[in-house]
Amino acid sequence: MPTITVSRQDLYQLAGLPPTYSLAELDDALALVKGELGSRTYEGLSLRTADGDWIDDDQDFRLRIELKDTNRPDLWSVEGIARQLRDHRRGYGQAYDCFRAQSTDLTLEVDPALKPIRPFAGGFLAYGGVVGEESLRAFIETQETLTRNFGRKRSTFSMGVYDGEHIVFPVQFRAVGRHELRFEPLPPSSEPADWPPGAEMTPQEILERHPTGREYAGILAGHDRVPLLTDATGAVLALIPVINSAGLGRVTPGMTTLFVDVTGVEQDHCLLALNILATNLADRGWTIRRVATVYPYDTPRGRSVTVPHPMPITQRAPANEFSRLLGEPLVATDIASKLTAYGVDTRVDKEEIVATIPSYRQDYLHAVDVVEDYAISRGYDAIAASMEQEFTVGRLDPLTEFEDLVRDLMIGFGFEEAICNILTDSSSLRHYMEIDEPGAPPFHGGPTVRIANVMSQSYAHLRDWIIPSLLEIEAHSAGALYPHRVFEVGEVAVFDPQANLGSRTESRLAAIVAADDASFDSAQAPLYALLGALDIAFRVTHWPHPSFIEGRCALVTADRSGEGAMPLGFLGELSPQVLTNWGARTPIAALELSLDALLAVHVGK
Repeated sequence: MPTITVSRQDLYQLAGLPPTYSLAELDDALALVKGELGSRTYEGLSLRTADGDWIDDDQDFRLRIELKDTNRPDLWSVEGIARQLRDHRRGYGQAYDCFRAQSTDLTLEVDPALKPIRPFAGGFLAYGGVVGEESLRAFIETQETLTRNFGRKRSTFSMGVYDGEHIVFPVQFRAVGRHELRFEPLPPSSEPADWPPGAEMTPQEILERHPTGREYAGILAGHDRVPLLTDATGAVLALIPVINSAGLGRVTPGMTTLFVDVTGVEQDHCLLALNILATNLADRGWTIRRVATVYPYDTPRGRSVTVPHPMPITQRAPANEFSRLLGEPLVATDIASKLTAYGVDTRVDKEEIVATIPSYRQDYLHAVDVVEDYAISRGYDAIAASMEQEFTVGRLDPLTEFEDLVRDLMIGFGFEEAICNILTDSSSLRHYMEIDEPGAPPFHGGPTVRIANVMSQSYAHLRDWIIPSLLEIEAHSAGALYPHRVFEVGEVAVFDPQANLGSRTESRLAAIVAADDASFDSAQAPLYALLGALDIAFRVTHWPHPSFIEGRCALVTADRSGEGAMPLGFLGELSPQVLTNWGARTPIAALELSLDALLAVHVGK
């Protein structure tokens, strides 16, 4: 979870809090942002007495605030937290002029060669303010927090701020050769003794010699050309996504005009980050001037995209749904009032609450999100507690108990348990396994289930089988002593047009055996041992599967009276091409079983 450092005085000024506002009151108010005040300052000074109470001191501490929510990146800054506190105290959110439709003659032009490298960019001009020490420190912290967490260490998007007074438009987002030109980058934050002051370097030299270049060089690996941001005269702003230039890319206190950019591989993520930054600067008194990004190719939002970009999301929620979920009768007008105080544009339409979040938020997915905002704004402590009306004895779900039994048996057979992420990438599920869409064999369901609001391509799909997850472990375990016997009991999401949201969740067991002598029998032995221990009668029949060697793959079925053969799973010896794709050093035998099907047979005996 993000933890940010803020100046107490800066936070109080932005939020409109009086100097007498205590740390105890602030800690309580941070519930509005799902945050907690750290018990020590950034410098390590304790903020609590020996009795555990907050100290009563009006010093300008550098406070640490831990945020418990990862779907509100607009709150990952002192401006965002102050905005939420300020809106709630005055009872309504602020309307920002920068999101209103207005023409602009400022443009950012994108090179067509950047489409396969870093296809999206945007920016805006800010003027009418003055860069101060504290505001610059806050911007840098926001930049680092957003790009490290939401931007996946600059791989999804990165951002920069520049001396806007001396930039000549149109700004150019170009693809250049690694040795095509030279410019002076900002020096390292802690300059090595041998760092040459004022030295100009090529992009390749920066990636090889500069500490920041070495840290982020992997993002540009595999590309002969790299992204560069320049103005119309060719003056370099930054090597994207690595480092600013020492000229236009150097921002210092006292500047009165700034240019802010975000570039990346997910357009909506870039636009959201830009909207957040524009709102933050507007809260500090800056005027935002919009800039149009001109693309030479189609994008999800067109060929000309103006930033800041309006991106409001509206959800409708029945008023009685608030009462049902929160457990007490509620009045629609009170619901609307509390949501408005939370910065949500709200109106009552007959028996529905119509809630629209501002363009610096993108976290409304369902009606229940509106209910949560109301509960936070009202305060969970204000909701009356009530005793349970029914007494029930809890127990584990039968499937969970069955999963635990299977785990114990597999450990007894000499396997080690792994716990993998259900989110993965498409290549692991299909390409590396030699499966072509849409002809995926049974137990997969066809297309993989893809995340709509993905934050990283490495976690863009839900797995529909577990064996690829175990092979990823094997790919990183070449140094471990063989044989490798690994299993996982976990969930998969199988494409199913008839199911809710187009997919169904299944519980699976998968296991692999990697050894010089691994064969079909290596997977068959634990299968017989497991189903024998569960007293399940089954059959093994030949079954073709593109991931396995022809003739060394089998389908496992069980007969159910009156229902015919029920598929339980499959097993086999992985093909040499699959082993090559994963970089495996030995043959691998694998099996995967549906625990839902096994339990149905086990209970129905």
